[in-house]
Amino acid sequence: MSAQSAQSTTTARGKAFHWLAVLCAFVLPARAFAHPSGLPTLREHAEFVLDDAHSWIIWEVHESLVIGTLLAIALYTWAIGPGRVKYGWSDTPASPKQRGLFYATMTLMYFTLDGPLHHLADELLFSAHMAQHMILQLIWAPLIVLAIPPWLWRAMLRPKPIHALATFFSRPMTAFITYNAIVFGWHIPQMYNLALTTHNFHIVQHLLFMSSAVLMWWVMIAPLDEFRASYQKRMVFILANMLAMKVLGLIISLSDEVLYTFYLSQPRAWGLDALGDQQLGGMLMWLPGGGLLWAGLGRVWWQWVRSGTPEKGKTGIASIDNARAARLKMVNATPPAP
Repeated sequence: MSAQSAQSTTTARGKAFHWLAVLCAFVLPARAFAHPSGLPTLREHAEFVLDDAHSWIIWEVHESLVIGTLLAIALYTWAIGPGRVKYGWSDTPASPKQRGLFYATMTLMYFTLDGPLHHLADELLFSAHMAQHMILQLIWAPLIVLAIPPWLWRAMLRPKPIHALATFFSRPMTAFITYNAIVFGWHIPQMYNLALTTHNFHIVQHLLFMSSAVLMWWVMIAPLDEFRASYQKRMVFILANMLAMKVLGLIISLSDEVLYTFYLSQPRAWGLDALGDQQLGGMLMWLPGGGLLWAGLGRVWWQWVRSGTPEKGKTGIASIDNARAARLKMVNATPPAP
């Protein structure tokens, strides 16, 4: 191994250990940050009452999330460093922006799925659960797609079976059906209540939400040319997803009965009853959720506009530009007069 490769490997390993140490510093002492009143982290619902403004600040450490987050950070750090050099995936390393975006996004994921917001979502408020899902699906997912360099996407999709699946699910119609079937399916009251009462189903729910959201943003952002749909198709795809999200949000917020009965037996936070909480959650899906998709639509539209703008000195009309190029070539080829 050359000195440069060895130095690159050592640097990458050092960064991996650095980020693992930082995350552990947040995770391992987390149980010490439970509510200062000394109430136990895990308790029976009947024993818990929101008696002051800080009673919802509860931290429950989930070992599976800790392990998954650390593993993802370690794999990414290896892939953009020693892995890239060893397997020749690219001569261009991941940019500082991509690296910073990935580590920040993994931190966002951890604090979204573990900590006070997680406690509010799982134990107290449907609206907090919606906020949690919006963060994962509409903020975390697109940032992950942007944080992974195109050459790393290609490396991950190189095996033929995975490439075939990526080709199939990259079609806008397939991605639309997949994403919305998962979202609508898990919002059926029986399925939603099941996820809240059975932890393993809750893990599956979050994994499906996150993976299908990455698929949705993969189609919108289109980091690889070979999987990229036309601008028109992607804009229709985004508008269709916006409509579906608004329909689901309206169904939830306009219901005159509590759909997710799990929250009926939970302590009420800040005087918000179960129906009002449900209506607020539906509005979060309807308004802020749609707004974030508008940003995706604007990005694709701007790319379309820029792609249709002629280069400097050209009209964009092939016949005129070709004639001008031919005349310029002829002039340059004509020897100067003696």
